[in-house]
Amino acid sequence: MLRLTLGLLLIALPLLELALLIKTGQLIGFWGTLGLVVAAGILGAMILSRQSWTVVRRTQQALAQGRPPVAPVLDGLFLLLAGALLITPGFLSDVLAFLLLIPPLRHGIARWGVKRLVQRALAPDARPDARIGRAPRASGAHGRQSQGPVIEGEFERLDEKATGPHRRKDGDRV
Repeated sequence: MLRLTLGLLLIALPLLELALLIKTGQLIGFWGTLGLVVAAGILGAMILSRQSWTVVRRTQQALAQGRPPVAPVLDGLFLLLAGALLITPGFLSDVLAFLLLIPPLRHGIARWGVKRLVQRALAPDARPDARIGRAPRASGAHGRQSQGPVIEGEFERLDEKATGPHRRKDGDRV
């Protein structure tokens, strides 16, 4: 279903862009339409060149401060997408690009996208307990219920001297 929708969109979008360009050419003339398309392309190129360095700088700042650079990267990604849409000839893509240039709208789309990605990653039709491998509820040492994930492994206390056949006297394993 998704492939069919995407295929129809990839066919319909260029046809709609072409129809809008023809209609605009009829209303304001060839040179006016060409001027608008070229101006949008130049604006898109300027946005791409400027924002690419801004994204790199913001990402480096976030990393230097110990924060994950998700917000600056997503913001920059949408700005780069807006620049690419402006370079693409057509008025529908220009309208979408100008919408992406509005910060509150861009941030809202980013939040929606991340939320949707997290929902898909958690697979809402599957039980979360089945995915994580949680332990069955059992009483812990202090009478409370254990609900955390089970982590299996071996450990040794470094402050105690090991005794037994698995260690030599000098502390190296056999």
